[in-house]
Amino acid sequence: MIKKLSYRNSSKGIAEQYGISLSKKMLNEMNISPVNREVEVKFNDKLKAIIITKKT
Repeated sequence: MIKKLSYRNSSKGIAEQYGISLSKKMLNEMNISPVNREVEVKFNDKLKAIIITKKT
């Protein structure tokens, strides 16, 4: 699946923001809900990959 990150300019020159929308199917399979949505985000610099895992 190819996705384009959303982009928002920095408001005071502090930090730019990038985001991505995930499908409801992916979130359901990860057991993520509005109440229980804590995840761990890791960056693998060798693979240039962002890995998101459900916090247990």
